[in-house]
Amino acid sequence: MSLYSRDYTKLTEEERTTWEAMKQDEKIGTGRWRKRSRYREYPKAARHFMSLFPNNFLDVEELREEDRLNHLTEKFLVELDKPDATEASIMRFIKQNQAYFIIGSILKDHNFGHHEAYVIPEFWFGNTYRVDYLIIGKRSGGYEFILVELEHPKKDITIKDGELGAAFRKGIKQINEWKRYLEPNFPTLEESFNKYKHPNMELPREFLKLDKTRIHYTVVAGRREDFDENTYWIQRNMKDNDKISLLHFDNLYDNVTEIIGRSTY
Repeated sequence: MSLYSRDYTKLTEEERTTWEAMKQDEKIGTGRWRKRSRYREYPKAARHFMSLFPNNFLDVEELREEDRLNHLTEKFLVELDKPDATEASIMRFIKQNQAYFIIGSILKDHNFGHHEAYVIPEFWFGNTYRVDYLIIGKRSGGYEFILVELEHPKKDITIKDGELGAAFRKGIKQINEWKRYLEPNFPTLEESFNKYKHPNMELPREFLKLDKTRIHYTVVAGRREDFDENTYWIQRNMKDNDKISLLHFDNLYDNVTEIIGRSTY
């Protein structure tokens, strides 16, 4: 699913003209010219157009829109605090407000996404499984992936001794099903990725061949008060041994407040 109402695989004549002029202005000297990057000054549409998945690109320049993002972040907290909040209502809030930076903030817990970042909501593994959000981030070593499952923010989060309740267990079960599917079927995802990529670009090798070191998993459920010392031990253990991050929704709020105003996710 695209994040935006317009198609960023196409530029208007004005956008293209402005972009081309800025690229020429980047050249310094004559002959074998050097380059000074004006990337952050390019038209917004050009930054999207240059990316691998233009309509799912998280433009880091938006992180500088502090007033707008802080307002949306506080609205997100209000949404979480509603007595009838569910995972579906939270996903609906994010979609209606195009607040995908909230999901992108999960990258803060990983050491990638500084070069490029993308979010694809409702990403399908063929016709078999649907991931709530696929986050794609790039660093010097290439692209990596985070498969995100949202569960209920209020119900069945943990039990008395801090052990995981039904919400987290459901999310972990879903992730284990994804893992079993990906092992033999990862190359078939090329067709799904092709639906989102720029028509003039080729998919890098990371999208064509399974490398389990590049795939990470996150389940988000509950609130901060649902976690106790034992829950945090389970959280650390699962991240170390299973590459599954167990987050509560307040983690997303905290992450967002830290990335607003920064130059990268």
